[in-house]
Amino acid sequence: MINYPKINGLIAAVFTPFHPDGSINPALVSTYADRLKRQGVAGVFVNGSSGEGMLLSVEERKAMAEAWAVHGTADFKIIVHVGSTSVQISKELAAHSQQIGVDAVGCMAPCFLTSSDVDVIVDYCQQVASAAPELPFYYYHLPVATGAHIKVNQLLERGSKRIPNLAGVKFTYTDFMDMHQCLALQGGRFDVLHGHDEILINGLVLGVQGAIGTTFNFIPEVYHKLMEAYQDGDFAAARAYQMQSIDIVTVMLRYVNAVVGGKAILKLAGLDCGPCRTPLRNLTSAEWQQLEQDLQKTDFFELLTESRLVGL
Repeated sequence: MINYPKINGLIAAVFTPFHPDGSINPALVSTYADRLKRQGVAGVFVNGSSGEGMLLSVEERKAMAEAWAVHGTADFKIIVHVGSTSVQISKELAAHSQQIGVDAVGCMAPCFLTSSDVDVIVDYCQQVASAAPELPFYYYHLPVATGAHIKVNQLLERGSKRIPNLAGVKFTYTDFMDMHQCLALQGGRFDVLHGHDEILINGLVLGVQGAIGTTFNFIPEVYHKLMEAYQDGDFAAARAYQMQSIDIVTVMLRYVNAVVGGKAILKLAGLDCGPCRTPLRNLTSAEWQQLEQDLQKTDFFELLTESRLVGL
């Protein structure tokens, strides 16, 4: 197996920009990337759940990956999600990701006709990872969406014997015993990227160094401060920053889901990524008004002012 350096800091699970007519808008990526870099974000996770990746065509997914790939630097990693309901499509997307020179690929289990048999998922991952052998491969653990209820530590243990480029996992679940086992496995060689923004502090306690999240798109400074406070041993401050996050996540989830609500909040923060794609629905005028009122009851707009992001 290859030992890869671990990713530290915040990776934004970016939204896919759309034009009003529903077509993708890759031209907005340059502005988007510049914004995230100025906020100290360490990279992006492209075409994932927040990016409506499963709602895009193969060609659209390739176009979005290409739009982001040119913005990758040593300090700004580009991870492309290649999971789909077809292993052949996932392999095609993985090979394309390697061709355009991104930093890593991620892949969730198929969300239709899936399996909770670890060996079956390892076999699936092995086929996808082998299509991009030069890139680190991350398993994207999201059992609430995929239905693949497995122990990730078992996948990493067994996968390490079959997948040379297996780097780690994007862990978007609340089984902290499994997460702890992943972090400790094989002397801590695997990169475990935390996937639940509102409980990032829980992952820090276990030793997580990096995270991938939706709200990193618009309030990354909260998480920078949270991680710094935790590292400095100021646990009271870390808990307070986490509570700021929780308040905003709570509002976000009232508005359909994290994708619809999150994309709307990013627009209020100054970056309009357009509508969501069907079958996701977009907010009504009344909901937009209520969303802004709900956010005014949190620290959201003060946080934007502090980070000088209003109007960007």
